[in-house]
Formats: sequence, structure tokens, C-alpha cells
Amino acid sequence: MELLSRMLQYGFEPHQEVRYLLNPEMLVVNVPEYDRTFRVGEKDNVVPGISISNSEVGVMALSIDAFYYRLVCSNGLIDKTSVAAKYKHISRKGIDNFPVVLQDVVQQSRHGQDRFMISTQTPVEDPISSIETFARQFQLPQNEVEVVKQAFFVEEGATMFHVINAFTRAAQAPSLPLGVSYQMERIGGAILSMVKH
Repeated sequence: MELLSRMLQYGFEPHQEVRYLLNPEMLVVNVPEYDRTFRVGEKDNVVPGISISNSEVGVMALSIDAFYYRLVCSNGLIDKTSVAAKYKHISRKGIDNFPVVLQDVVQQSRHGQDRFMISTQTPVEDPISSIETFARQFQLPQNEVEVVKQAFFVEEGATMFHVINAFTRAAQAPSLPLGVSYQMERIGGAILSMVKH
């Protein structure tokens, strides 16, 4: 909570929208920055922002990352930028380094905008095969792979953008626990980071 209150000192407004996921094991807070919204394709607006996640029970370390929120479908994507930061829960480094990390994550998130554009122009010959390959790479169990495939068919297409979108849309599946949904958003971000400039 101290970290979230510090955001007010660095330009975030007290009435600013905050999206959060909470369960007994973890908290994920995503803060969209609508004034930095950018367009992907003709009608697809994406809102960048900051994602802060933590666990008081040791499931995950305190993490500060770039976040992207796709307005048309409410998909979220957590992008591990080159300056993304993780800290042990008991460490004060996350709070002490917050101003620098926040500034760096915001600057690096601009590179994510370029990768989004490139992903829409990167053809994928067999999207389902690509989804299965990424699922193996990220060691997803078969039931989660099936959720990603079902998500793909909601908005199918033959670009890397559509493959990424399958993972981020799967994160919204009510059958998935919070930890898995969060992982799906991070996998979407990891795949986005592989898109070449």
C-alpha cells in the first residue's frame, strides 16, 4: 500500500482508474494511463500503464512492469520491459527505487507500442500451431492450452497480434484462477517482447 500511495507523488491522480485482481495469495494493481492511448489498426485502442503485483505469502515477488489494456475487448497484457523490476517482499528496495523504476517503465513502454504495431503486420502461417509451441515453451498444462485455443477462435486471425491476443483473452476465462490469469497476461507480454523491430 505504501508503494501505491507513493504513486500520487509522481503524477498519478487520486481519482485515477485502477484495475485490480485480489485473492488471499496475491494482489495485482494495473493503472491505465488514458492520456497515452495509442491505436493499433483502424479501430483498436490500447491504453498503456503500470502494473504492480505482490504477494504477502511468498507466491511472487513485488514486481513493477508495463501494462497494456486493449479497450475493444478488455484484454490486459503485462510486458516485462528491460527495466521491469522485481523485489523480495521483505526488501525496501522496491519503495526506495520506485521513482526511477516508474520513470523507466513508462519510457520503455513506448517500445511496446511499436511492437504492437509490428505484431499486426507479422503473418503467422498456422496460429494454432504457434499457440501450442508457446504453450510448451511456457509449460502450460493441456487444460490451459485448450482455454487459449478457445480464446483464439473468439477473434481469430493470422498475425502474431492474434496469437498474443489469444493468451490475453484467455486470462479473462472465469474457469481460470487469478494466478493463472495473471500468468496468461505475462505470457502475452513475453510473446510481444519477442516481436522484432
